[in-house]
Amino acid sequence: MAETSVQNMLSRLMEEKHTFTYKKLVVPMSMRSPYWKYYGFPATEDGDILTKVKIVCVLCKAQLAYNKNTSNLRMHLQNRHAKELMELVAEHPPETRPSPKSQQQAAQAEHEIASIRHAANSKAAKRTKYHKSLENTDSGFTKHGNVYFTQADGSIEIDGDLQFMSDPNITISNFAEDEEASSTIQILGASGNNSNVVLEQVEESKNISDAIAEFLILDLQHPDVVEGRGFQRLIATLKSPCEIPSRGRLIEEILPSMQCHIKETEQTFLQMFSGDYGVTIEEWVSNNDEVFLTFSIHYQHKTEPQLESRVMSTVHCPNASTGVDLHNYWTVFIDALFTEWHMSANKVTAIIIATSCTELIQVLAGKNFTLIPCLMYSLQECATYLFSFPEVSPILNKARALLGLVFRHPTALASLRMQEPELQVDEVLATDLQAIWMTTYQMLEQLSLRRAIFPSVLENVAELSAEQRLQLLFTDDEWNIVDDVVAALGPFKVAVLTLSEERFPLLSLLEPLLWQLCSSHLQTKDGDSVLAVKFKEILRDNLAAKYVNEDVRTLLRTSTMLDPRFKTLGYADDDVKEEVYERILKSLEDIFEQFPSIPDSTSTPSKKQRLSGMALLLGGVCEIKGGAGVSEKAKLELEQFKSETSAPLDACPLQWWQHGAAKCPRLVHLARRYLSLPASVVPGHRIPLPHALTFHERRKMLPPDQADTMLFLNVNCQS
Repeated sequence: MAETSVQNMLSRLMEEKHTFTYKKLVVPMSMRSPYWKYYGFPATEDGDILTKVKIVCVLCKAQLAYNKNTSNLRMHLQNRHAKELMELVAEHPPETRPSPKSQQQAAQAEHEIASIRHAANSKAAKRTKYHKSLENTDSGFTKHGNVYFTQADGSIEIDGDLQFMSDPNITISNFAEDEEASSTIQILGASGNNSNVVLEQVEESKNISDAIAEFLILDLQHPDVVEGRGFQRLIATLKSPCEIPSRGRLIEEILPSMQCHIKETEQTFLQMFSGDYGVTIEEWVSNNDEVFLTFSIHYQHKTEPQLESRVMSTVHCPNASTGVDLHNYWTVFIDALFTEWHMSANKVTAIIIATSCTELIQVLAGKNFTLIPCLMYSLQECATYLFSFPEVSPILNKARALLGLVFRHPTALASLRMQEPELQVDEVLATDLQAIWMTTYQMLEQLSLRRAIFPSVLENVAELSAEQRLQLLFTDDEWNIVDDVVAALGPFKVAVLTLSEERFPLLSLLEPLLWQLCSSHLQTKDGDSVLAVKFKEILRDNLAAKYVNEDVRTLLRTSTMLDPRFKTLGYADDDVKEEVYERILKSLEDIFEQFPSIPDSTSTPSKKQRLSGMALLLGGVCEIKGGAGVSEKAKLELEQFKSETSAPLDACPLQWWQHGAAKCPRLVHLARRYLSLPASVVPGHRIPLPHALTFHERRKMLPPDQADTMLFLNVNCQS
């Protein structure tokens, strides 16, 4: 009972802050580890120990939590005082383990002198070689009674927020002077050179730092999280004791070092890469409404059937109000980016853009790049335009107000949750995030499915009058508008789901999707209201207008014809098919001239033929036709590709070409060029709504000075 009372009192003390002013640092003689040479407990002028919760480093006055072992002491020396630690290792090498025979002889001798040793120990405290090393050394410790102390003054604050958390297994008895049974320094790989000494748990400490850095990178967490009390308690619970890298070390050392290493590797690869690649530009807005642009590169390995994506840079997008010449700014930036990453403009097949930065678009167009609007960005712009219509905008505001009230009122929310199972709805009703149109669509869709229960839900809000309830509830006309918006945007949702199902959402999908949307799903149907017809027409015209550029349409069709799933261009007329066919044929002829030595799939090594009598006598009479020319060979290979059975819709075109390269050894070069472009700047794994929301919320919280490093590592460390 007394121990429980002390435990409770100690717990209360740990929750409160206590400041101790010390005059000395004291090491009791029971502390036998050599690491105590550079540490001590805070004590009064008379040498009375004030607290054993923390210890103080003699060298730098750093404060560490005391956990009944020397792991913290060793790691602090390793990270901050490596020279002193090496000297300590040299002074106290590990003791060799005696053989069983030696142990038996020692035990017998020990038994014979046990009585003499017991008498000696009863008169004086035992002094070890470690204690002797404390006297008259540069640590400043001197012996006084049963302690070693050094003159030092300062203050120490004790609270529950410790960088080194106490072991949860520590009991009250741990606060008594322990004997520290494991006191020797363990060394792996003996060597006469101290620089080659590998200390115990060095690798473990490194692994912890790496794991924390990986956690920050993969989850896009702010480095400040490592200084939070909850995070430190979590780490201490999982691994106690351990040293957590500070925020400053993460920002200034660990993360930049990782970025530098990966960037050098990728840049070296691109310098030697002989293929073509695509570039994407994604615009996003931070939590303080600052606009950023993330530039990425996409390419295919010759030996691996997958699309590789790497983030190159994330930069702040200045606006005209800053007084900066934006045209010159982006010209300089693009030139510097291409130089840094060893990129050649003539190897860029196209640039997929998801930005409204006019000056940047003008600079890229001036450099003769083909600029293709990102499909996801185009859908977002079309939907946002629809939401701004006077018929729709008030409906959205009313929906947000209604849901905001219900979600804040416990009784109303409980009523909503109780009635939802009766409706057999699958998805959750939530307020939208205006930056992601799919959340607004889902809010309206789920709201419509629950329209019957909202009158009874609002009856649970006693604070509302009957008139106020009527103002919050939708009228029949308003519900009709909700249904029209949901119906008009339904095809957009299908397009997004189609992209999310692809392992690599390639640009070759874009033309078939656009054709299907504009020619079928967004066309007027019987039973459509006047407003629904208007909404579909707006979406159809806006979407089609984004891809009217002839160069863009030609590139999209070329990419689609080289996709084994859509190579017949079943949606296009004969003139368009012939035009695309001739374009590919011309490019293929150029490749034949560029790579004349690639063996044809039908050619086999032949032996030198013996001159026959027929050839000798009549060789001059019969004209022997030479081999096929470049044009004939190119046409033959293209016809070979067309004759192959179309791949299933769920097949991966990159894998198909990996196997088809033997039959079309030159056409595969063209396929890699046009199939190395994504349909969207958003990778497939980020397209599903839950993942899109998570990434959006985490990215916008990144500090401006860390956005480039964190996004670079987030993508490139997972590649």
